[in-house]
Order: sequence, then structure tokens, then C-alpha cells
Amino acid sequence: MLKLNITKKAMRAVAFGVPVLVFVLFACNALAIEYGGLGGRPAHPRKDNPRTESIFIHTAEPGAVIKEGVLVVNNKKETKTVKVYAVDSTPSTGGAFACEQLSQTKDDVGAWVALKESEVTLEPGTNKLVPFTITIPQNASVGEHNGCIIIQEKKEKVEGKSGVNLSFRTGLRVAITIPGELTRKLEVVGFTVTKRDDGSFLLHPKVKNLGNVSIDADVQVITRYFFGLTHFIHGGQYPILRGEISDWNFKLKKPFWGGWYRSSFAVEYDKNPEAGVGVKSGKELTRIAGASVWFFSFPTPAGLVIEIIVLLLIAFGGFLFWLSRGRKKWIEENWVEYEVKSGEGINALAERFNVSWKLLARVNELKPPYALKPEEKIKVPPAEK
Repeated sequence: MLKLNITKKAMRAVAFGVPVLVFVLFACNALAIEYGGLGGRPAHPRKDNPRTESIFIHTAEPGAVIKEGVLVVNNKKETKTVKVYAVDSTPSTGGAFACEQLSQTKDDVGAWVALKESEVTLEPGTNKLVPFTITIPQNASVGEHNGCIIIQEKKEKVEGKSGVNLSFRTGLRVAITIPGELTRKLEVVGFTVTKRDDGSFLLHPKVKNLGNVSIDADVQVITRYFFGLTHFIHGGQYPILRGEISDWNFKLKKPFWGGWYRSSFAVEYDKNPEAGVGVKSGKELTRIAGASVWFFSFPTPAGLVIEIIVLLLIAFGGFLFWLSRGRKKWIEENWVEYEVKSGEGINALAERFNVSWKLLARVNELKPPYALKPEEKIKVPPAEK
């Protein structure tokens, strides 16, 4: 899953003529992460962690030096020159992962990275390995630190042209964990349901990471009908950065039938300190839940028509049932006993008492061929006065 995050800082950069779009890959992908044919991937992924195919993931003590490399790829049909540089990470709107701008001061992982080359020129359909080192400062705090390796096409300024010269860049996450007392803890901050003008709803859960490492959390929002049957399930796995609040806007279409609904929110994550980016301990799977939210939705026009028809059919059926019960009760209370005479059949008796032969047979529980015997006692309507 390729996720695009445009931070507020990036939007401010656009206003000053340095527009940048940042792509960050969270899920495993063996191919290069790219935009517009330019991109890259970690040059030395590890077999024990598939996430290293798209993220630089390391655990290192203060003072350690990590040797790494990024494979820069040009899938375009023309020669391209790209800049390769490191920056710190920053939370985007909603608490997701994004990258800072080149012009911003680096005081975390961005400052730890030293690239052998800052600019490479690639022929069409070629790639190049750019080695770099990550030097962990002696005073690096325990926990996870994040930064980015940026691959950005070099744009030459064109004389006489004004306006925005949009430059796209690809960001590869660099996650460095300093060992020590690692804390993995999430807390539900809130959950709201907001109705939109088009009748749909925004389900908005919020979770805070109270620990010192990022946590891959399984987020699930279940919306049920008032009688408990599941209507829809939203969710997925999302990284929640250390010390940050992540929130999501799941759109629920206007329910066809309408009525009362209840949405509940839960998060499941690996609480064990042995877990990490792309690594599961399998020991302490923790589930936390937020409060349920009830909300009402008016049915769609088509749903309303169907519901009215169903209600009318139910009402008509109830009316017929009421008539049937009343008729049965009247028969039980008013029909009288009659002794069948020789030669009388069910049709003749039905005509004589002005009643359907079928009703006569049903009341007296007669079976085909509905033959009557002399002196047999049956129930018949009272004689008309």
C-alpha cells in the first residue's frame, strides 16, 4: 500500500516555491518505491524482516556506525539527474508518517545519515547503488527514531518562466531503535461519528502512542444495526508513531434502510518490547476499545419506498389475521350442533345453511371425500331468524 502524506510544513513550502509531494511506503513491496518513474528501495533487505524491502530498519547502540545503501532507480525513457539526501521525519495530519523538507534543521536521524553521493545521473531504465552510513550519537535516547532518505528529481530553473515548478520526491523511511527500556503502549483518546451533508457518516477514532517506539496497530471499526447484526467493518493496520496521536476518517455510506446504528471501535497491538517494525513477538497481543456511539440515519428514497410497502403488507396481513381470529371466535361461540339426517351431504348442508362447503368441512375437520353419516353430529351456523 503506497501512502501519500502531505504535511502542513510541505504545504507551506509550496507557498515559497519549493513544492514537494512525499511518498512513504509502509507495507512490504519488493519493487522500488517510485513516483513518475523515479524512486528507490533499500539495497540490503533482510530475509528475517520483509518490511526491510521498503524501510531501513535497524537496532543499534549509541556510538554505533551502520553501513547501508539505497538503490536509486530511473524507469523513465529519458536520462534523469536526481538528488539524494536525508531529512528528519514529521507526523502528518492525522499522526501518520511523513518527511520534513531539505531546508529544515536536522536534529534526529536526518543528521545521523551521511550519503556518499548527493546527486546521481541515471540513463533510462537503469539504477545505481548509493552507499551511506548511519552514525548513532552517544547521547541518543532510548526508543525509536525516524528519518527519511529522499530521492528527488533535480529541476533546473527556466529563465523567463514564473509560477510553481512542482517537484515530486520519494521518501524511504529510516527507523532506528536505541535499545533499553522500550515501552509499547496505546491509549484510546476518543471516537466520534459525524453526519455529512450527503447523508454519509465519518467515523473518527483517535489513538495516542504513550510509548517510545512506533506501533503497528490493527484498527477496526464495526457498525451494527440496532438489533446487533453487522452492517459494515472498516479498518486495517496502521503505524502509530511514538508520542503521537493518530486519527482516521472512515467514511460510511448512507445506510440504505436507515434507522438506528451503533459503531464500536477497537485497536489490537503487540505490547511486548521484543516486537518492532515488521517484527511480532506473538506474546502479548493487547486489545483496547473505545466507547460505542449510537446514531440515526434516515433511509434512502428507495429504501423508504420498500419499507413503506413492507409495512403496508405487514399491516394488511395483520388485519387479515385479526379478521380470521374474530371469525374463528364467532364460530366457536355461535355455531350450533346439528345431527345429520339420512341422504344429507356436505354440499346440500352448505346450501341449506348459506355457508361455504369448504368452511363447513374446515370447522368440522372433515377429510376428503367429506362423506357424512346419518346421526353424525356436526357444527353448523345458527338458523336465521
